[in-house]
This record gives sequence, structure tokens and C-alpha cells, in this order.
Amino acid sequence: MSGRLPYVKRKFYPHMIFDEAELWTDFINKYPERFDTVDYDFRVGEGVVLAADNDEEFIRMAKMLSQKRIDVIAWNDEQPTIIEVKTRVGLGTLGQLLGYKLLFKREFTIFPDPDLMVVTKLIDPDDTYILLQNRIKIAVLKNA
Repeated sequence: MSGRLPYVKRKFYPHMIFDEAELWTDFINKYPERFDTVDYDFRVGEGVVLAADNDEEFIRMAKMLSQKRIDVIAWNDEQPTIIEVKTRVGLGTLGQLLGYKLLFKREFTIFPDPDLMVVTKLIDPDDTYILLQNRIKIAVLKNA
């Protein structure tokens, strides 16, 4: 399973607010050969489980709205990289990425362990240390 979309800049990235989309475009411009393909707004996890006596469409929508959503899964051949795009990284980013990795591995057992990465404008030394100790790659785009 490689990504459904080519790794090129686009006018719109699902699930990203304007500042994040601008940051991601800057990343693509700076590293145009970094990945082969991508998936955006990638859902993982079961989401909320409602009683079976609810309307089928309501159950489906509740699940979709409550699943975890990965900003980007970038692919090189069969190697996934889970990417969180944030203008400012905080400690919560660690929890997001580790959680996404566990859910992805549970659902997609045929792939190698995903790499983890954050693309950001701003990260403090403590958060840098913590993310690097957890083998999370950090791309800081100062002029983004």
C-alpha cells in the first residue's frame, strides 16, 4: 500500500488549517524528493462504538467523526512515515504520534513499523530532546 496521491504541493490539504497547509507546502518545496506518495487525513482506530439499535448511517458517521486522524502518511515504497504538521510543537505531539503509530500497526500489520516525524516552525529544546529520545524525526522550517 503506497499513498494514493503523488508527493507534490497542492492547493488544498484535507484536515489542515491554513498555517499548517502553508508549512506543509514549504516542506514539500524544500524536500521535493523526500517521499514517493502520500495519504492525507488518514483515519485510524475504531472510534466511538454505539449501540446497534441506532440508525446505521448515524453509527457510520459517529465512527468516522471520532476516529483519530493522521495529518500525513508519507510513503517510500512500502515504508510509511506518520507525519504531524504543527506550527508549534508541544509535549502533546509526542502522545499523538505514539498513539497514531500503535493504531496504525494494529490495523495494518503487513507494513513495517512506521517512522514518525513532525514538521514545524517552532519547538523548544525540551520538546526537541523528548521527541528525539523517542526516535521522532523533526523538520523545523524557520522561514515558513
